[in-house]
Amino acid sequence: MSDAKRPRLGDPQEDVCQLAHRLLSQEGVRKLLCPELVEDVLACSVARGVVMYPEPEKKREARAVPVTLTPCPLPASSFRAAEELAADFHSLMDKVCCDLAWLREALAKTAAMDLICRKLLEVCDQAYNSETGKEPSGDIRLHIMRNDFMFDLQRDPDLAMVQIELNMMAASFSTHCQDLTEAQRYALTKFLGILEPKLGYARVAAALEAAMPRSPAAEKIAEAMALAHEAYDARWQKIGLARAVLFVSTEDEKNELDHRKLELAFARKGLLCLRRSLPGLAGSALRPLAPAEGRRTSVKKPMALIVEGNYEVAVAYFRSGYWPNHFTDGAWEARTMIERSEAVKCPSAPAQLAGMKKVQQLLCLPAELRRFSGEAAATAVAKTFGRQFDPSEEAAKEAVEAAKAEPGRWVLKPQVEGSGELFFDEDIPRILNSRSKDELAEFILMERVRPPTTPSAVLDAAGSAVVRDAVAELGIFGTFVADGDRVLCNEARL
Repeated sequence: MSDAKRPRLGDPQEDVCQLAHRLLSQEGVRKLLCPELVEDVLACSVARGVVMYPEPEKKREARAVPVTLTPCPLPASSFRAAEELAADFHSLMDKVCCDLAWLREALAKTAAMDLICRKLLEVCDQAYNSETGKEPSGDIRLHIMRNDFMFDLQRDPDLAMVQIELNMMAASFSTHCQDLTEAQRYALTKFLGILEPKLGYARVAAALEAAMPRSPAAEKIAEAMALAHEAYDARWQKIGLARAVLFVSTEDEKNELDHRKLELAFARKGLLCLRRSLPGLAGSALRPLAPAEGRRTSVKKPMALIVEGNYEVAVAYFRSGYWPNHFTDGAWEARTMIERSEAVKCPSAPAQLAGMKKVQQLLCLPAELRRFSGEAAATAVAKTFGRQFDPSEEAAKEAVEAAKAEPGRWVLKPQVEGSGELFFDEDIPRILNSRSKDELAEFILMERVRPPTTPSAVLDAAGSAVVRDAVAELGIFGTFVADGDRVLCNEARL
């Protein structure tokens, strides 16, 4: 067909706006919702492995992960801004985790109240000292992060995107998110094409391709993992054992299948993968390593991590180790052994400490932020910061009193990553009034974000599709790999 005879598809951006308008109204979403769309999204999600175990022991009964059937529209400008900020955030966090002296001082009070923080600092003391000659800045460093943002109606439109947290540890659902996007795009293309006859199927498909970019998260995370593995291979002589990527997970992990899809992506890069729990690694051992030909090291006694006598660990990828019940018999000894070894850790103990809420609060202070970032990068990332305070400090007295008087404007966040135990409303003055100053170091007080609500089709507990108001959180996955002071990778992985 000649160009003159080809049908014109129209302006994709105008078509995107028209489709988004439908998804921003309750009536529009209800018209879209039909049994066939529900079936398509669920079936395609299951086909792409967006499933989890109802209970860890019921591995033959995997079920669809609770999902939204329709995506929540977000401003394209904010989406691009978050992506563009990724490299600055990654560099910032890498510099923080390389400054162990600063982390020790910054987290001293937190460690007194938080077991995980205290034990991780002890792990650092045993791994990084004058006897070992190890320094975080000299390690091969791999960070797989997810930076989470929400949109705040209380702020200037140009500054409406607020960072909620940056996950340095076990950033989950990278594969499920990319696969759910594919399932949603498929179903929406079909049914929006019917509901928008003036656009037609081809224009709807083109608009959704523009509005719902395909995510290569699993493949790109695998690329970063392979880079870290290659850096290990180049740095250390082989000792005659197979080199592997070690997934450190819990034995009762319901979300194992999200891990498994990453494991398959790693295998496509030629990487051998093992799965073990921290307690299950208690019998592992350290064996002396020698630098590869032409390489020098400042580490006085470099050690390889050997698992079950058969495998040398090149990369240890932690999907557990952030919650107290992950550390049962021998688990802390295993965590210390991994850190003491030359295996690439994701995250290392310093990187996990850098993800503490206290560190996020300190980086909101201009002087602390500029310790690790140049002026331009510091200015850019600071625009996304919300107001945060350490309620144990005298400088936070005014904010603490404000939170007691108007608790609905605040949220109290514990240090422990992945807890989900945030405190709101009447719980805030109860905690602030019942704890001593020292005990309040367990928390960070953050001004509450007021995000816009949009209608979303979700599955309720009974499996029925319903339309409810929802709030959106934007999570930007990213990877960073460095070999000493040489950066090998620093990218956003959407």
